[in-house]
Amino acid sequence: MRVLNTRMWYKLFNSSIKDSHKAGSPLPKDQLATLVDESMYTYACLVEKIIAYRIFDQDSRWHGCVRHEHSYHVFGRHYMMVLYAQDDNSSLSMVQVRQSHQDLLADLNAKIQDPVLNDLFLIGVDTNN
Repeated sequence: MRVLNTRMWYKLFNSSIKDSHKAGSPLPKDQLATLVDESMYTYACLVEKIIAYRIFDQDSRWHGCVRHEHSYHVFGRHYMMVLYAQDDNSSLSMVQVRQSHQDLLADLNAKIQDPVLNDLFLIGVDTNN
């Protein structure tokens, strides 16, 4: 299962890179290097959270949900994964999250101050397709 999840992470990662280039806002090289440097264990944990979406209750799917994962490889790195809401009016809809992602990450860092986080990544997952 871990090998499959790692392959799935690379597909997700590569499609994100391609999408950001198509949108005209490629990821900065330092962010790319950080994501590439992550451990396979963390990749697998993140993908497992995406796969688990199929067993979420309907309310979580409709309103969206947030999952967290700490880096196994780098102390002080944290991933916030938002599984976008199906409800366009939800604060976790794709549009709302894209507009307020800096606030979401700042709130997360304020809540988890022990230890202070050095690297925060927000990964948005659209489950409507």
